Amino acid sequence: MTRATAPRLESQAIADAEPIIVRRIVHEAVKRGMDASALCRGLGFNVGDLESADLRVSYAQVSNVIRRALPLLGDPQLALHLGMSANLVSWGFCFVGLMASAKSRAVLEFAIDFLPSTGRFLRMHGQDDGWQFSVVADALFDEPEVYSFLVDATFASLMQICQHVVGETYGPVSVELTAPRPIGVAQYERAFRCPVRFGRETNRMNFSMVSLPIASADSLVATRSREFLALQRRGVSVVSELETVVIRAVRRDLRSAPALRDIAASIHMAERTLRRRLAETGLTFASILDQERMRRALQLIRAGGLPMAAVARETGFADARSLRRATARWVGRTPTQIKQMLT
Repeated sequence: MTRATAPRLESQAIADAEPIIVRRIVHEAVKRGMDASALCRGLGFNVGDLESADLRVSYAQVSNVIRRALPLLGDPQLALHLGMSANLVSWGFCFVGLMASAKSRAVLEFAIDFLPSTGRFLRMHGQDDGWQFSVVADALFDEPEVYSFLVDATFASLMQICQHVVGETYGPVSVELTAPRPIGVAQYERAFRCPVRFGRETNRMNFSMVSLPIASADSLVATRSREFLALQRRGVSVVSELETVVIRAVRRDLRSAPALRDIAASIHMAERTLRRRLAETGLTFASILDQERMRRALQLIRAGGLPMAAVARETGFADARSLRRATARWVGRTPTQIKQMLT
């Protein structure tokens, strides 16, 4: 089996992916009447956090959720089912760009470039050999079980795209998977509506070279969607998984921020280890807490409507005087001066 060389372990802990696959798994567990909290326990986020628009997760976190979900839900084709039931609207601008693409080939190329999460967990690319166009998915990390799950979910989602955006009759002419032949082969062939071959060298969906027009095509919208998504991708800061865990814990209640030992315990880590891991990235708990207090305090001051004593309480300061000293340190101005600049 040909696979890409796995990057260093540290890259698995970069929290920069939308938690779409985690949301799908959790929602499926809830739908089946199961305790979905077990899927997230000790990973630095809970089920409620998944509804936050700014939540980002790492490959390591997603991998843990997948490996827990497989025995818990007891469904060998879970990834296939999740992909086929994907809500395409949840992909936001990616979905808009797909709908605005000119032809079916352009739809596939747009999906390769911007399908949510896959760029973080799989290496997607297209291959054109003159008689068919293939969407290929290579592994970024050496975890065969997780790799197969992500490929199945991604390819099934791509099948959803084909039917919804291009038309009910459009789809691959064949699918090749590196996974060994499962018992439920018929489920794969029903999902993809074509022959599915297992034990192959690469994971690929093969499409006819005939490119069909898209009824909702709009070249300007397609271009703007691509530009927006490219800018968004370049603008994502590289934040470690541990940093996001600490930030999320602090943001839950700045008025009474948790102690570092409690945050460490929530992810089954010793406080000393968490402190050292943060230090390795040039961070301290105190600096993260100060940054979050500054972010929230300046946000409330600029919004207006609250007296300084209330802003101080909301952001964990003892009184308005302490808040004034902090704003002077942060931006060289008092809260009153900040508000005057905005009027």
